[in-house]
Amino acid sequence: MCQSGRARSAQAWHGCRWTGSDMARHGQEVFGYVNGTLKAPPTTITDANGTSSPNPQFAAWSKQDNLILSAINSSLTEEVLAQVYQATTSCAIWLALESCFASQSRAKAVQVRSELSTARKGSSTATEYFMSIKKLTDELAIAGQAMSIDDIITYVLAGLGSEYDSLVTMVSSRDTTTLEDLYSLLLTAETRINHNQQALSLPIAAANLATRQPFSSPTGRGRGTFSSNNNRGQGRSNGRGRGANNSGRVSFNNHSNRCCQLCEKPGHTVHTCWWRFDVNFIPPNI
Repeated sequence: MCQSGRARSAQAWHGCRWTGSDMARHGQEVFGYVNGTLKAPPTTITDANGTSSPNPQFAAWSKQDNLILSAINSSLTEEVLAQVYQATTSCAIWLALESCFASQSRAKAVQVRSELSTARKGSSTATEYFMSIKKLTDELAIAGQAMSIDDIITYVLAGLGSEYDSLVTMVSSRDTTTLEDLYSLLLTAETRINHNQQALSLPIAAANLATRQPFSSPTGRGRGTFSSNNNRGQGRSNGRGRGANNSGRVSFNNHSNRCCQLCEKPGHTVHTCWWRFDVNFIPPNI
């Protein structure tokens, strides 16, 4: 694997605590120890007389490599260090880390792609939904499988409900759309949809309220009396013909003999029953 590939694989693992000093090591030309380009020189050298002696270049190389190995070990958690403790050189521990986490990165990428394919907006807000997709695509990028802008937009549009069909059509017909543009359009569409839903719910709520209001009888709750502006005498339907000029009311006593078929109370019929429009009313015989 190339130098940048190894760096990405190791840094993708969350157990490594990399800091700005890691980039400084690269500037100091010590990364060759890690990627294996600066190989260890011979441990001994032989002079013209055939005498062997320790190689000072190997001593310098070994000292530098041990410093790098110690720096890498100090950046690992105990759990990861237990998996690579047998490495004796900086290159060996780097390759061990690469092998350890490469398979995990592939498995993570498969899991993230599966979550993307099943992501749906549902009842979440536009912001929550968009950020959840963005988080998954960022995880893919960390695993070394960054997605294109068009692929991200495709996943975002695929998880929207039918109420966003106009947005999907508009974005699909564009030549280019940035993620910032898509997010702005998504927020605008959500605001418009919520406004329309509230406007439609007002007439329905008013109709439900009207059907639940108890009916008020203009005849005095079915007692058979009503006011007359044209007759200032009070009379009874029993034929006695009594009149009075003080109330302007006409009373029909024969209504008291009637019984409502709905509430079974006397004095009125079902046509004037104040319970007939109450959807919660339960007749006594049920």
